[in-house]
Amino acid sequence: MAKNKNQKRKDAISLKNAQEALRFQVQWGLKKLGVAEGGVLYKLAIVELEYIAELGLTQDLLTMKKLIDGVEQKFGASVTADKAPFAQSIVCIALGIARVSDVSNIGLPMNWADAIAQKLLPVYFSDTVRNNAVAWAKQNGFNTSTYLGKPIAKFSNIYLIIDRTIEA
Repeated sequence: MAKNKNQKRKDAISLKNAQEALRFQVQWGLKKLGVAEGGVLYKLAIVELEYIAELGLTQDLLTMKKLIDGVEQKFGASVTADKAPFAQSIVCIALGIARVSDVSNIGLPMNWADAIAQKLLPVYFSDTVRNNAVAWAKQNGFNTSTYLGKPIAKFSNIYLIIDRTIEA
């Protein structure tokens, strides 16, 4: 029984550490984007973080950030701006999971409950980088598969479709 109690305590501490790490990374990302602390977007991000924590998506977002950052470091390419549902999330924008051309023009916030229900959410890379990004994800231990011919990265609550944008 003591082992079970200790395991629950370790799990709770691990979850709290992940939530604090996510909060710090979001605050750092907002600072890099020039969002004023205490401003509307900053407050929106804090509320969104609390909602993400309630839904149990903290670890998924940290792992997505790790994937996107790894691809960016390895290939020098980031996700395509103003694409995918993540572009509606100030948290995802601050983490670098999504990019927008103008942070102040973010519309309605992302509905995370719908995102969980949908399960499959796309992230877009340029056509030249997408296949390399998928290969890098496989090499670095991300759980990858395909869905309807498109590569996906599997997380605990969300499957990330790694899609391509064709540049004209």
